[in-house]
Amino acid sequence: MKRILAYNVPWVILLCACNSTSPRLNAPPHGCAEARHDMQAMYTHMSDNALLADMNLSDVDFIPQRPILSARGEERLCRMVALMQEYGGEIRYTAEDGDRDLIDRRIEVIIDFLAEAGLPAHAVREGLPGGRGMEAREAMLIKATQGTYTPEQSGGLEISGPAQYGK
Repeated sequence: MKRILAYNVPWVILLCACNSTSPRLNAPPHGCAEARHDMQAMYTHMSDNALLADMNLSDVDFIPQRPILSARGEERLCRMVALMQEYGGEIRYTAEDGDRDLIDRRIEVIIDFLAEAGLPAHAVREGLPGGRGMEAREAMLIKATQGTYTPEQSGGLEISGPAQYGK
């Protein structure tokens, strides 16, 4: 009897000691954080400025081969709608896929989303995102020198600071 007891007691202790109900240390966060960082407002403002300059949806904002917004697309479009209600503007859809029917159905999804928010359907068009872009001569220069690198010869004297700009 003592031999059985002496043999089983360590196993019982081992099994009970290893049964921990503490939370995982590497568990992903769930929900929103209670405390918000002071710099969050600044980053939100910066993100909104970038989104206002871009105002573009593309194939990555949709589930592949379907006219259904992805989670990223829904979040982005929700933020664009809020910005459009405040500042106006239009959304551009850039499609890499050549399927005309799919492109038209995706544009319809965007129009329906805007209509639910009370925005006009003509605020959507197909095209490239906004911005200044690049002039043709800049693009030709890049294409001509593509794959080459020619460092400037400074004669061994390195100038830094405002003097390098001629000031």
